[in-house]
Amino acid sequence: MTLFKVYFIGFTCLLLGLLITGCSSVSLSETRYYLLNNQQSIKQNMAIVDTSISMKKMVVLSINDLPEYLTQPYLVMQMADHQLHYARFHMWAEPLQQGLKKVLLADLNNESSTTYFMAKNNNIQQDNVPTLFVNVDYFHASSHSKVMLSGQYWLSKPGEVKQMIGKPFYFELHLEQDGYPHSVAKSRGLISKLAEQIVKQSSLEIKN
Repeated sequence: MTLFKVYFIGFTCLLLGLLITGCSSVSLSETRYYLLNNQQSIKQNMAIVDTSISMKKMVVLSINDLPEYLTQPYLVMQMADHQLHYARFHMWAEPLQQGLKKVLLADLNNESSTTYFMAKNNNIQQDNVPTLFVNVDYFHASSHSKVMLSGQYWLSKPGEVKQMIGKPFYFELHLEQDGYPHSVAKSRGLISKLAEQIVKQSSLEIKN
């Protein structure tokens, strides 16, 4: 084999190696987007809305502004007691506050057979309708293989002085798998737990 052929084969192998490495790095750094909501929960919510809304009590859902660290588009991982990590290549497909509202509305209406929860709309007269305020303090995964959701909620009726302190809630679920897709799915389950607690504890207040 001539020296030229040896160099040519070596150069070709090197070039192929660089191409493979480059493709791998592009694949690893590909940005992935996540939704809290899914088609199945939307279908369930639509089926419930079809049942006699006029017979139900109306409640407006208002989710307060999220903490600054949750307004970022990146998924968050708590690494230590006072340290948070942003997953730069794992992002929410829509603002988290908007996603939370969609999912919580779906779950609240799924849980309650007597109350219809609707989004706050500044273009519709809703002054005479009770408002359910939800304040989220923490909503993220942790390096201890769990996801958590905590905050407060309170029901404000027309004519009453608006409350500033609500009923606290805290939920966590353990992760059985690695990866952000699994943590997002588990985080979705936390909101269902919150909706269940709200409907159970607020049912008497809404009736009064």
